[in-house]
Amino acid sequence: MTSTGLESPRLTEFLRRTGGKPLERRSADWLSLASGGFPLVEEIPGDSDQLRVTFVWRPGRRLTAPTIYTPIANILRGESRLQPLGRTGVWYRSFVLPRAARACYAFSPRPMPDPAKGGDWVGYFQSMVADPNNPSRLTMFKDPDDPKDVSVDVSQVALPGAPSYPWVSMGEPSRWKEETERVRSEHLGGARRVWVFTPPDFTPHSVQYNLLLGLDGVAYQSIIPTPRIVEYLVGTRRIGPSVVVLVDSGAGMREHDLLHNPAFGRFLVDELVPWLRQRHHLSLRPHQTVIFGSSLGGLAAAYAAYQSPELFGNVLAQSGAFSWSPAGEMRSGPELMAEFAAAPRKPIKFYLDAGTFETVVFPGFQASLLAGVRHLRDVLVAKGYAVKYAEFVGGHDYACWSGSLADGLVHLLGK
Repeated sequence: MTSTGLESPRLTEFLRRTGGKPLERRSADWLSLASGGFPLVEEIPGDSDQLRVTFVWRPGRRLTAPTIYTPIANILRGESRLQPLGRTGVWYRSFVLPRAARACYAFSPRPMPDPAKGGDWVGYFQSMVADPNNPSRLTMFKDPDDPKDVSVDVSQVALPGAPSYPWVSMGEPSRWKEETERVRSEHLGGARRVWVFTPPDFTPHSVQYNLLLGLDGVAYQSIIPTPRIVEYLVGTRRIGPSVVVLVDSGAGMREHDLLHNPAFGRFLVDELVPWLRQRHHLSLRPHQTVIFGSSLGGLAAAYAAYQSPELFGNVLAQSGAFSWSPAGEMRSGPELMAEFAAAPRKPIKFYLDAGTFETVVFPGFQASLLAGVRHLRDVLVAKGYAVKYAEFVGGHDYACWSGSLADGLVHLLGK
């Protein structure tokens, strides 16, 4: 829920004290307002379930149409546009959010591109800046294989009721070993970058390890601290001994690899898994193998398990793009749901989740992401699959997926 009116008591008082006039560079009123950090989080009289959250930005130069990037905003309704605070040079946007909400956000001096018309999204992301008055950051690192990709720092906000992430405060540096390789693929006509993370006491011939196979590898290697999360879960005995393997797509090949592509599934089964068995001596069992991904990666994970349930016995799909139905020859998420509905039940266990703010129906989608995940849940339950479904209070957001990844792994592999 969003509000464009000035309803923040603190911002209203700031506007009264300044008279809405341009601020001096070292305005005492501004320093006082910003000293407590942003965004402003305020109680709403008579509402114990929600809080008013006001994002505030003082860019330091004249702007005409700045915006906020955050997955909790409905950009099709213009909720990304910032509002001017008189002539102070301060811009803001207020949202009324549940107390358990978590989100990333960043500011841009530019209007947000229209999703229906494409636009210069790379330029938009390059223009984004984190909130200078919020120390909580999330870095979306540049993919070195993609010349069009950029690194972006964004800010994070977690309201008082949001779940905490205990691995963030782990004191000692990780002792897990990281290896990066490029695995050649005849099926895909090129190589794919692969990260392998093993614990310091890795002894493959005497211990049966879980295999956690993540798609969109660069995101799960850098934006989501997957190895650190798994290290915490293993160290606290929430799951058993595990190895993390993250697979990435080449530059410009993400849709080619992950959108319901049988060749990508054959790469995993015929080329990557034998390479893992030969190189790391992993003895893989389907009930100890989890294939996971977010968004399009979640769709690809479900499809890979549908193709090869004898290898992938567990699927963890975070905000899976099961409602995406692109034009052209690429197969869609709804087609996969129809295949699950028509085929005999396979020995696969599922953990599906989505955010309560993933309600926008973007171009190329038959329904919202939230509706698509709910529909797949219903299809699988009707077929008798073991399905755990969860909703987190957030949007299509790496800031939320770090927590739900841990929840999913514990459900699928927990002792």
